[in-house]
Amino acid sequence: SDAGQRVVLPLLRGRGETRIDRLVLSPRDVDHVGGAAALLGAMPVAEVMSSLDGDHALLAKATTHVRCEAGQSWAWDEVRFDVLHPARTDYERRLKPNAVSCVLRISGARHTALLTGDIEREQELALVAALGPALRSNLLIVPHHGSRSSSTAEFLDAVQPQVAVFQAGYRNRFGHPAADVVSRYADRGISTLDSAACGAFAWPQTRVEAAPCLRDSSRRYWRHDAGEHGAD
Repeated sequence: SDAGQRVVLPLLRGRGETRIDRLVLSPRDVDHVGGAAALLGAMPVAEVMSSLDGDHALLAKATTHVRCEAGQSWAWDEVRFDVLHPARTDYERRLKPNAVSCVLRISGARHTALLTGDIEREQELALVAALGPALRSNLLIVPHHGSRSSSTAEFLDAVQPQVAVFQAGYRNRFGHPAADVVSRYADRGISTLDSAACGAFAWPQTRVEAAPCLRDSSRRYWRHDAGEHGAD
């Protein structure tokens, strides 16, 4: 059992989806791609975009594979998608998987979201140097789950998100998100959400800062508040 089978597939089926046009996977670590095999085996996937090594087992299940590279872009339903990282030369440098995470910016009429994978300090500073204020986004999926190796001051000052989402498991063994990283967001007045306490996060069509946490809005009687019992 994995999150692809337990969470993503039921969500897609509940929405009446019968195929995936593009599945973006990055980086190769199991906490990012562990549910992909279930998706690839359960419904048609027109294309996989990733920074995976060419011999990765998942790619054998893909009908079409495209390596993500900075400069790629497409638009669906008046929503624009831009790949900001990695550069083609980054693959030639044989960097570790985190360093070649696909960074994707999604821009709609009202909001822009920045999905960062597990990029770290070097990649953040390279993005700031290349794009500067163009990185600005309403919503930021926090780099590397809130690890101390990411969320540099320079990067946060360039992105200037209204809301930042920390994707980290409840009581995870890495201690994500790090307390000093959380403080860095708080010092800038950035609202933060933690997936362990928030559950699923719904991106609203109006004010991003008013986004609901489904653990609160669709609460079940068997769920305790992670914040209440996190220090047992």
